[in-house]
Amino acid sequence: MRLLPLYTVTLLILFSNCVGPPEYTDGLLENIPAITNESDYFSLSILGYDYTDNNEWDLLFAGAIEDEILTTLVIKDLNISQSDSTYLYLVNNEGDTLINGGVFNDVIYTSQDSLKHIGFPTKVILNANNFTGRLDFQIIKYQQ
Repeated sequence: MRLLPLYTVTLLILFSNCVGPPEYTDGLLENIPAITNESDYFSLSILGYDYTDNNEWDLLFAGAIEDEILTTLVIKDLNISQSDSTYLYLVNNEGDTLINGGVFNDVIYTSQDSLKHIGFPTKVILNANNFTGRLDFQIIKYQQ
C-alpha cells in the first residue's frame, strides 16, 4: 500500500521533466524557408508543400563595383497545377529587376555577372502560391 503513492510521485517527477521536440527553423521541414544572408553570400532554400506566402529579403551585400556574382537557381520535384503561380525576383540598387523567374518546371540555372554591368543586388522576393517542390537559390560574390 505504501508503494503506490511512492510509485505515483516518482512517475509524476519523471514525466514533468520531459521536454518536447525542438522547433526547426532551417528549411529542412516543409514550408519553412532557410535563409543565409551575409555580406558576400545569400542563400534561400525551401521544401514546399502547397506553400503560399510573399517574402522579401533585403540583401546584406557589400563590396566594390569590380566584384562579380555567381547566381544559381535549382528547382526540383515540382508539382504544380494550372492555378499555381510562384515567382522569384532579384532586384538591384536602382530598382531594376535582374531576375524575374516564374517557377513552372524543374530548372538548373547559373549566371556569372559583373556588378558594374548589373548593379548591386539589394533584394530577393519570393511570391509563392501553392508551391510544391524544392527551391534552392544562391548569390555568391567574389573578387577577380
